[in-house]
Amino acid sequence: MKIPSIPVVKLPLVDVSTDPLDLLVAGLALRMKQLARTSPKFVELIHERQFRIQIGTDEGLARQIVVNNGHIDTLSGDAEKADFTVQFANSEQGVKTLIKGDPTAFMTGMQNGSIKMEGDFSLLMWFNKVAKLIPPKLPKPIKEKVKSLRSFIREKTGK
Repeated sequence: MKIPSIPVVKLPLVDVSTDPLDLLVAGLALRMKQLARTSPKFVELIHERQFRIQIGTDEGLARQIVVNNGHIDTLSGDAEKADFTVQFANSEQGVKTLIKGDPTAFMTGMQNGSIKMEGDFSLLMWFNKVAKLIPPKLPKPIKEKVKSLRSFIREKTGK
């Protein structure tokens, strides 16, 4: 009996470290790639735009998100000078701040010197618009389960 072959799907390789911030930013870039194919609102934000945003740490970690005329790419390190750079004191702070998604957390970090930003600050506004599109739309039954799971976790952990 002959076993049918399974088609091989080739995915683009992304040079990602095991650092939590690097994984998060690479994941954001992959989600943006998906949105570039599926979201008219996102396509509008990247159409005929060319720029680089770099997110990194004082410890030397850096990842760039490259927007190039409707296409999204990500590169490890500071491959080329970025148009806008966000630098966190460390990876943990970067992950917590980005996941929180609260502009006041960025302001607090900038005031106490643990977050540094430089370059074209209009790209920060662009990133804030994009951040609203990043979370996938969940079907109502799944949203309800997520909500009950969050309540359960809060109850058990006190957070």
